[in-house]
Amino acid sequence: MKTYAYLHYINCVLPQQKRMSARVRGCAYTVIDGLNVFLRVLVASFLWFCSSDYVAADSHLLPDDVQIHGFLTQGVFHSSNNNVYGHSDDSVSPGLTEIGLNADYQPWRNLRFAAQGLYRRAGDVDKGTVWLDYALADLTLYEYDSGKIGLRGGRIKMPFGLYNETRDVAFTHPTILLPQGIYFDRSRSLMIASDGGAFYAEHRTEFGDFAFKFNVGLPRNDLDEIRSVVLASRHTQGSFQAEPIIATQLSYELNGGEFVFAVSYMDTEFDFIPAGSDKLRKSETRIQPLLFSAQYNGEKFTLTGEYEYRWNTFGNFAQYGGGKFITESWYIEGSYRILENVQATVRYDTLDMDISDRGGDGAIALGYPRHTAYAKDWMVGLRWDITPSWMLKADYHHVHGTAWLPQADNPVPDKTLQDWELYGLQLSFKF
Repeated sequence: MKTYAYLHYINCVLPQQKRMSARVRGCAYTVIDGLNVFLRVLVASFLWFCSSDYVAADSHLLPDDVQIHGFLTQGVFHSSNNNVYGHSDDSVSPGLTEIGLNADYQPWRNLRFAAQGLYRRAGDVDKGTVWLDYALADLTLYEYDSGKIGLRGGRIKMPFGLYNETRDVAFTHPTILLPQGIYFDRSRSLMIASDGGAFYAEHRTEFGDFAFKFNVGLPRNDLDEIRSVVLASRHTQGSFQAEPIIATQLSYELNGGEFVFAVSYMDTEFDFIPAGSDKLRKSETRIQPLLFSAQYNGEKFTLTGEYEYRWNTFGNFAQYGGGKFITESWYIEGSYRILENVQATVRYDTLDMDISDRGGDGAIALGYPRHTAYAKDWMVGLRWDITPSWMLKADYHHVHGTAWLPQADNPVPDKTLQDWELYGLQLSFKF
């Protein structure tokens, strides 16, 4: 029997350390926890130091070939029903804050180092943490007139669709919320980056530019959202452990980015390890999303569409066994530049958690509202680039269904409503 309890946390997503023996795992986790604390202190200190007037006043503190950039984003939200980024239902929630600072250093032509510290607060999904968003060494193995081949190692952003590698930088997309049927905010900790390595190749031709990326690594260890779902639905104290994620992408650009096409694929596998008192069983689960992307960028008009087909395989998680099902999501989006610095966007975004049960009958059978199985979202947005450094966005969403709602912000599914509206306002700064 297919379980919507796990449909929820397949998207809430899932956490993560490599499977090891109990003794080795305990030692490794102690080291990892210590490193996480150290990295948070280091990144917080780095953010403060590099943004201080002292550094700004004396640029000779850093080498000339070190580039420092940063951004700050603050969003506020109001919804007619349900909660997004904190308590937004019939209230105003200033629940989304993102502050990032990155450095880029290229000591030699074929070697580059890059790192970014990030502070993010996103309602009850993320109550405010600082971490190392990415930190990598990029080595060019072979470079020729029409392309190059290279390797990256460290904490690396994973290629997936048009926006995943830059999703935290508000200036890289036209709306506050990315299409949630594909770019789940509640599952970003699994999809955003991994600790491992990547191979990449770029080749330019008279017919267009090709790029290929292949990443393998472990995702960040972030259990907050998945744990909130499990505790709400099954009262379990068990833990999740992930195998290395594979992420690969082939992209093609024509006329300097006027036309963009991409195919992305990820393969994620994670284990549920029950505690002694848990009723759930030890189980392995696999998620395999395949994403097709296309975009046209004209002088004033941009048309974007993406389609995701995701295979989900559950083991014998619960007493009635596991199962397989397919999730489908897609969106189409059009943006028009009204003025040189003002852009309007309209988007339709749809998500069905199980294409064999689009109406949510299985959710009803398991005690969940029918509308947790789907979401249809009409969105209208405005973006105003006030200056090259300042930007203001406004979004309006009319949503039918709650499949992508954060469980942490809505811990009782029965209290959510099928039809709801969401208003968002976001101010962003970059340097």
